[in-house]
Amino acid sequence: MRALATRLVLTGVLSASLGAQAAPPAAGIQSPESAFGFRMGADRELADWPGLQRYFETIAAASDRVEIVDAGPTTEGRRLIAAIVSSPENMARLEQIRANAIRLADPRTLSEAEALAIAERQPVIVALGMSIHATEIGATQAAPELLHTLATSQDPEVMRSLDGVVLILFPSLNPDGHVITVDWYRQWKGTEFEGSGMPWLYHKYVGHDINRDAFMMNMAENRSLADFFYRRWHPQVFLSMHQMGPRGARFFVPPNLDPIDRNYDPLVWRTAGLLGHAMALSLEQDGRSGVLQNALYDYYWPGYEDSAPIGHNTVTLLTEAASVRVASPITVLPEQLSGGRGFPDHSPSTTFPNPWPGGEWRLRDIVDYDLSAARGLLGGAARYREDLVRNFYRMGRRQVELGRQGGPFAFIIPPGQFDPHAARKLEQLLIDGAVEVRRSLEPFRIAETVYPDGTDIILMAQPFRAYAKTLLERQVYPVRRLAPGAQVDRPYDVAGWTLPLQMNVKVDRIDQYFEPPATTRLDRAVIAPARVWGETRKPSFYLIDGRGNGASLAINRLQKAGARVSWLASALAVQGHTYETGALVVTESTGVRQTVDAVARDLGLRVTAVTGRPPQDARPLGAARIALYKPWVESIDEGWTRWLLEQYEFPFATITDADIRRGGLRARFDAIVLPDVTAERLIAGHPAGTMPPEYVSGIGGDGTDRLRQFVAEGGTLVALDSASAFAVNLLAAPVTDVTSGLSPAEYFCPGSVIKLELDSDPLTYGVPGETAGFCAFNSAFDVVTASPSTPGAAASTARIVGRYARSGVLLSGWLEGERVIAGRGAMVEVKSGQGRAILFGFRPQHRGQSHATFRLFFNALHTAR
Repeated sequence: MRALATRLVLTGVLSASLGAQAAPPAAGIQSPESAFGFRMGADRELADWPGLQRYFETIAAASDRVEIVDAGPTTEGRRLIAAIVSSPENMARLEQIRANAIRLADPRTLSEAEALAIAERQPVIVALGMSIHATEIGATQAAPELLHTLATSQDPEVMRSLDGVVLILFPSLNPDGHVITVDWYRQWKGTEFEGSGMPWLYHKYVGHDINRDAFMMNMAENRSLADFFYRRWHPQVFLSMHQMGPRGARFFVPPNLDPIDRNYDPLVWRTAGLLGHAMALSLEQDGRSGVLQNALYDYYWPGYEDSAPIGHNTVTLLTEAASVRVASPITVLPEQLSGGRGFPDHSPSTTFPNPWPGGEWRLRDIVDYDLSAARGLLGGAARYREDLVRNFYRMGRRQVELGRQGGPFAFIIPPGQFDPHAARKLEQLLIDGAVEVRRSLEPFRIAETVYPDGTDIILMAQPFRAYAKTLLERQVYPVRRLAPGAQVDRPYDVAGWTLPLQMNVKVDRIDQYFEPPATTRLDRAVIAPARVWGETRKPSFYLIDGRGNGASLAINRLQKAGARVSWLASALAVQGHTYETGALVVTESTGVRQTVDAVARDLGLRVTAVTGRPPQDARPLGAARIALYKPWVESIDEGWTRWLLEQYEFPFATITDADIRRGGLRARFDAIVLPDVTAERLIAGHPAGTMPPEYVSGIGGDGTDRLRQFVAEGGTLVALDSASAFAVNLLAAPVTDVTSGLSPAEYFCPGSVIKLELDSDPLTYGVPGETAGFCAFNSAFDVVTASPSTPGAAASTARIVGRYARSGVLLSGWLEGERVIAGRGAMVEVKSGQGRAILFGFRPQHRGQSHATFRLFFNALHTAR
């Protein structure tokens, strides 16, 4: 492969950078090889983040084609930078170009004639994002070479591209992860562990899921990117460069595989195909074999960094290059090559006309493929510049027109939500996604329903209608089978995500036209402050609304302030208001009132100050000492769980395999949380010899015994999703998973929203009796009669606290085999010795999205002491 590459007569961007004479103003610009001391993509060499940032800034200082912008902070406070690259003439009027793009994004602000006049002179804005998955590092290494070429080349093709395109080049969409990846690779380079995976995530919290957070925007990187894209620049095209497994195709370019989200304008898919073919053509012209299209990846789910912008009428594109061992070369034999989804083998076809024969594969190969794809994209965008700009405006106009027609005409978010904390989050993520949310200034009627003033309205006659609609409506996944009775084609990610359901926020869909009331546009979602009612001069105790996730924040803040907090064990009517079971009872003491006032004001929870004796049956809540297990096997779920505990202000410690094996757990902790990790990986961890010794072997038999002892001595073990199987075996619990061993024909739930039914119990306080959870091939439990011969069985009992609905389980997405899980346990409490385990058959904290079930997880911790 390398010998062939050196014989190729390269064209376009790369050849221009090597062969054309630079313009005089750019004569002093260092090449990447000179600046870094090695050619980009050289074996076992990586450009680190400080060097990349410094190089981009140096180029910008020396070139009239480049300017550096700051898109915002990362999670760890680094800068998410981008280079704006175009011709000097375009750079001189850059602010006008940017302002025009913002105007074109909202067709209500200008006429079609005005839009077409702008399109005649407006370059197309193309954003190019590198390596959001930091270990997929090839694109980040290609970025300096691409920037140098665009800043210095006089090649006619490059100049045409610069005239027609304003490029926004992000050298990394995950700088924090880039630092982590480069540090680990360099630490072990030249050893037996060179190029090995890391024992932790390539992001502080979410690792690979950093590009599954685009609509929730829990992570700083995604908030920064959304603000930059939707409010500051609004590119018409966005390409995100990734990598994939090493044994399939060498490179993927659009079109993507079906299904598509039908809310989006067909122009998106046609243009993606056009520009994908432009990239494929460029790759083929440059002699890059193994390029694949129409396979592997779909754009059904809107949560990727490169799918959320589609709902904003940006044509988004994905490329995937075959990986190496970070920067270390690999060899792939012909017999090791394999296919994938929509790509059965390596035979030539219209979507894969030039298979790669196998051989050596290097980081430089990835750099070369990425540069060829970038050349094709920029050339294609320049050639179709005016069409791309015009169509960007037209897609927004069509969305406005569709919204005026109704079906739906609007979504309504009434005030007085069960969980104001979750409602605020939903509205804020919509606002951050540039969706218009308007607040009514007067009551209004729709059919027989009267909505009060303060109701929030999302009218669909807005340019980003498709984005709002796909987040708020219920999904019915378009199930695909190649033939009747054939195995189903599962989605690349999930099948359902409806946010009002996942977050337990009441949102009414209004299909028919109504006359909107007087409104004002919201630029920030806030929780309406509540007040302290009742006898506020000399109260004996306070009653606080205990519903929703905000109540967990209240508990943690009150306990941090030293307050004594209990749960109300039965409903209590006080001064005309009834506080339900699970409301908070807070004893008055020095300094408590200030925290209570803040809880009412900041969390919107109703509070009543009461004189007299507090309810005697109230259940006291201790401040549990919590530990979260962090395996050395990379666990995204651990990262999400850690993030969630921090957001809701739970004090906790992180423990690793050695901490568990050391024992003495009960003396230090009341609750230990096991994230979604299989029993095998939890116990065995990485095999010896695959990682440095301190990161192998899992908790082992000793750690298993220590966890069993922890429960026997009164501790609470909280097991999430697949960790539940470990807990069942650990405690010989009389519980079986009825989904175990079933085929896809019998049970199939590839990431969907399902209905849960909850018993009235302290573990379910603050959650409605019916709520929604997220299910992705999750467990469903039966409690069985334990056999006396089962070791330890007599010491364990179990009860179902929450179950999958007895009927109508699926709320959004795709579920086959409903009868298998209907009425079965989704949340089980197992008593063993003096302690217990709380088993979740699903992830109640899924990707920081499923606010409707956060509280179930929190209650397992609140009740641990």
